[in-house]
Amino acid sequence: MASLSRLGAGEKGRINVHIDVKGKTGNIQKTVAVHTNDPVNPVTVLSVVMQVKDRAHSDKHAAKELFNGQCRGCHVERGSGKKRFEIFQADCIMCHDSEKSASSLSQMGKRPKEYLKHAIRNGVEGTSMPGWASINNGPLGDEEIDSLVDLIITFEKTGHF
Repeated sequence: MASLSRLGAGEKGRINVHIDVKGKTGNIQKTVAVHTNDPVNPVTVLSVVMQVKDRAHSDKHAAKELFNGQCRGCHVERGSGKKRFEIFQADCIMCHDSEKSASSLSQMGKRPKEYLKHAIRNGVEGTSMPGWASINNGPLGDEEIDSLVDLIITFEKTGHF
C-alpha cells in the first residue's frame, strides 16, 4: 500500500510491504510490482530479501538458557564427551563461524591463553557468550576447556587443527 495514491513528478512516497513468513525459515525473496503512469517505465519491480529465523531463535535469550530446555539438545548435548575440534564443531562453530557475529577462530587465536580460558570458563560480559564451565552451571570441565584453548592456539600458530 502506498502512502499516497498519487505522486507528482519528483515527489516521494512510501510503500509498505507485508509478507507472511509463517512456516518459512532461511533466506527468502519476494518482489513487489509498482505500477505508474510513466510511459517509459510503467512498472518498477522492487525486490525484498530477508533472513527469516525459526521461532526458537527469533527472540533474544539469556546466554545461560543455552544449557537448559530445548536449547540444550543443539548447544550442549552434541559436544558431550568430546574435545578439541570435535567439541568446537559440535557446540561452538554455530556462533564462532566466519559468517557470525562472534569472534572467529583466527580472531580468538590472537588473544592470550589466560584470556581464552577465562572467556570460555566464565563467559564474556556484554555478549551472548556464556560461561561454559561446570562451576558456572555450564557443561564443560577444565579438561574440555583446556582442549578448546589448545585448539584455538594451535589453529592460530599452524592454520589447521
